[in-house]
Formats: sequence, structure tokens, C-alpha cells
Amino acid sequence: MLVAPLLAGLAMGAAAMSLDDALKSPACLAARERLDAIMAEQKPDIVLLRAARQRAARACFRAEADAPPPSRAERPLVVLPPVPAPAPAAAPTAPAAPTAAAPPRPQPSQAARCDAGGCWDSQGQRLNRTGNQLVDPQGQLCTQQGTVLSCP
Repeated sequence: MLVAPLLAGLAMGAAAMSLDDALKSPACLAARERLDAIMAEQKPDIVLLRAARQRAARACFRAEADAPPPSRAERPLVVLPPVPAPAPAAAPTAPAAPTAAAPPRPQPSQAARCDAGGCWDSQGQRLNRTGNQLVDPQGQLCTQQGTVLSCP
């Protein structure tokens, strides 16, 4: 009756021991030293590097180091949980009424001096000419009618 659990425990222990033993085996240590030596080179030869990796994998893990990844058919199917529905949005609230009075509209300025590149206005700002319009320092287009500049 106690034989089955005892054998199962021994088998698991032997598997763990065999991996530890394989990593400490002389063949594994020699293969790892050779791999380290190749990797320490400035520009290792890729063929020698792959061969050394294969030897180390076989000696230490009893596996193939550069085995191709499993195909799609061999990969396990990953099932993602459903995305929960978004919570209902709260009723929109009315925006608060502005408490301060609107800022006063700027008064149109006068073109004090103009040249081919633009004009200086009566407030000391430079308006650059773009085609037949002027652009103020804030990037707004201004129109000129005579000496009156209108910048919205």
C-alpha cells in the first residue's frame, strides 16, 4: 500500500536529481566552457556558436537548443475572458453659467507704418503680410481697409 506513493516520490526525486546531475556532469561543464569561450570572442563565428549551443543543450538538458517554435496547430488555444459592458453614463449636467462678464472686444487698431513685409499697428505689434492679408502675433488673419486693421 505504501509502495505506490513511495515509488512516485522516488521517480519525481530522480527526475529532479537527474537534471541537477546533468548540469554538473563533466560533459555539460565542458560544453558550457566551450560555449562561453566562443561567446567571449569579439565576432564569434555563427556556425561555431550554433554548434556549441547545440552541444551544451544536449549535454546539459538533453534537448535541442535551436529547435523551431511549435506550429500554430501545436500551440494551446488561449481563451480570453469576455470584455465587460461599459457602465451606463451619468446624465449630462448643464454647463455652469459664466459668472464674469465677457472680455471687451478689442478695438480695431490703426496701421501706423507699412512696408512690403507687413505693418506696424498703433499698439506697437508687427503684423506680417501673407498675400493680401496680415497675420498678427497670435496667428490670426487680419484685414486692412485703408489704415484700419481688423483682427477677429
